[in-house]
Amino acid sequence: MGNTKSMSNKIQSTANDRRQSQQGITEPSKLPEVDESEKRWKMSERDIAFLSAQTGFTSDEIIRWHKKFFHDNPDGRLNHDGFRKFYPLLRNETPERLNDICDHIFRAFDVDGNGYVEFGEFLLGFAISSRGDLRSRLNYAFECYDLDSNGYLTEDELEAVIRAMYTLLGIKHVDDYPPEKFAKDLMKKLDTSHSGRVTKDEFIYFLMKDGLYRNTVNPFQ
Repeated sequence: MGNTKSMSNKIQSTANDRRQSQQGITEPSKLPEVDESEKRWKMSERDIAFLSAQTGFTSDEIIRWHKKFFHDNPDGRLNHDGFRKFYPLLRNETPERLNDICDHIFRAFDVDGNGYVEFGEFLLGFAISSRGDLRSRLNYAFECYDLDSNGYLTEDELEAVIRAMYTLLGIKHVDDYPPEKFAKDLMKKLDTSHSGRVTKDEFIYFLMKDGLYRNTVNPFQ
């Protein structure tokens, strides 16, 4: 890939710094106290137990996130704009770095594809993207790249999200390894069947093995 090795090392260093800064985010310091007397946000014990089993969060964590979620979104769901405002609570990066990637992460969190992220989808997405094993996080990452939700990735789709990842990672010397060149090189690695498109299995299989590419491609480090 020509001069890509040195640039890839720079990208990996930046991604490693970001991953270290993300450790331990369960209840961000930016999460404000919510009025404990607000009855309409109360969840049943059964709902809490179910979400705890699905996400690994404690009952207290679920209740606090639930109250915050409904406090900011009384209708109980996030559209694209609402998600862009709410998602920075989960990350240490600045909103400026997160803005471009948020629309793609929204697609992964919106499991049923109805154009909204409900509380259950939000909490599950948060749990998987922050606490899930590598395969689970890459499964969510694939959904970020699948712009048309057809189950396959093209080079154009890779490039679009890689551009957002460059912003997220704070990569400044973009001309050293432009997103379109990165996407082309990545496509060659991923498309083992030479079909011109990448399946989820191909995507996950390669990135499970290659940490250098994974550090730039995966928004959920």
